[in-house]
Amino acid sequence: MNERQRQRDESNRRIEAAHAATIAAVVVNRCPVCGRTLRRNYSIEGWWQCSQFGADGWRADPTQPPCDWQGFTK
Repeated sequence: MNERQRQRDESNRRIEAAHAATIAAVVVNRCPVCGRTLRRNYSIEGWWQCSQFGADGWRADPTQPPCDWQGFTK
């Protein structure tokens, strides 16, 4: 196996692990960083974000600190 193929395989493993972690978070509907609920971002298929993601007007509870977690299931 050449170096380029090894790097591609490693990248694919990281992507698959990230997808699996996001799917696990979606199943329990909890942000893995702060524990708040999740919401879908319909801009891109499979995109999920913490409900505390974004500016005050977009967060579920603007009185609570923001969270920047987001992930993809696809």
